[in-house]
Amino acid sequence: MNNIDVENLSTCIIYDDICKVLNNVPFPCCLIKGKVLSLQAYNKSAARKSGDVDVLISRKNVREFENILCSHGYSCISKDRSDRILCLNSSHQIPPYRKTRAGIEIEVDINFDIFWGEYSGKRIDILAFLSDAKEIELYGCKVKALSPLKSMVQLILHHYKDINSIFLLATRKNIKQDMFKDLFYLLKNNLNDILLDRLYDISLEYEIIPYVYYMLYYTGLLFKDEILEKYITAFKTPEGEALLKCYGLNEAERREWKYDFQTRLESENLYDLIKDDLTEKDLEKITINKKVFLNE
Repeated sequence: MNNIDVENLSTCIIYDDICKVLNNVPFPCCLIKGKVLSLQAYNKSAARKSGDVDVLISRKNVREFENILCSHGYSCISKDRSDRILCLNSSHQIPPYRKTRAGIEIEVDINFDIFWGEYSGKRIDILAFLSDAKEIELYGCKVKALSPLKSMVQLILHHYKDINSIFLLATRKNIKQDMFKDLFYLLKNNLNDILLDRLYDISLEYEIIPYVYYMLYYTGLLFKDEILEKYITAFKTPEGEALLKCYGLNEAERREWKYDFQTRLESENLYDLIKDDLTEKDLEKITINKKVFLNE
């Protein structure tokens, strides 16, 4: 059996198991990122590699969803109750749940927000955000997915967090070009759903225009496209321009980059680029997050 067959079999096992879980969920819940994004951005479920399954639910349904996972043989990677409390109070997700089936490790990330824990602005009602989720088919399983427009919003905020989180910059080797590729193709392959005025209106409603500009701007540096340029121009604001030269997820931890975007993109050790700027509080935060999310 070749590598493609093995990967496809593994993915089928994962989604068969996930569907059994989701069939028992009595509240709004949908899959985000991963294979769903692959299908929406590239029209192929196997176009992107993804090692885990992300679900988005309302914070009020987290405990019930955990109980459903446990009833299907999943267990949380963290046994420390304080880790869960910390995540609920200062993150957008709780520690992952895992299960092994047929030798395949299945990991489920439970997201209850599309903003990061450090965010202090207007929050989005997740139940309302999930209200227009549609059923799609993945590997023979029917699952709920966000509309392309909502997927664009979620992906922009997710990638902004990944590129600016001090914890992630300290523990990941690089900023992946695929982040910008995903955004570009999600937009280009869903232009009828992600019309400029629709994306602008929802971004204005959610008060995220500077973050949208940030991600579109850097995507535009890598993908030269007339339509994308129109989006970039429409979202340009002084606040968005100010973010371009910074990292950090709130005012208290925001720092100016000492390196240009190309250097950051090509770096194989982002920690080396920021380590001299980190405070004792930053290092403590990194240590705590390693324990909670990386089980270190």
